[in-house]
Amino acid sequence: MANISEEVNMPPSGFSKKAVRVALEFVAACYEELLQEVKSGKYKTFEQAIETELIQIRKALSKAHINPEGNLVEK
Repeated sequence: MANISEEVNMPPSGFSKKAVRVALEFVAACYEELLQEVKSGKYKTFEQAIETELIQIRKALSKAHINPEGNLVEK
């Protein structure tokens, strides 16, 4: 099994390290926000929280993409 440093050094084919980092930062921010919302009692169940977050992520991704420079930008 590869260690984390090996995984970071080998981004998926066709993606730069910067693009992968930006994408992971986006996902981390989504999880951080979701955690705060769950802790605040915003959702009745974890399933409802996850389903809502998936909808929000898909909506955000439909409006954005990673440009050739590796930045997350609006379409």
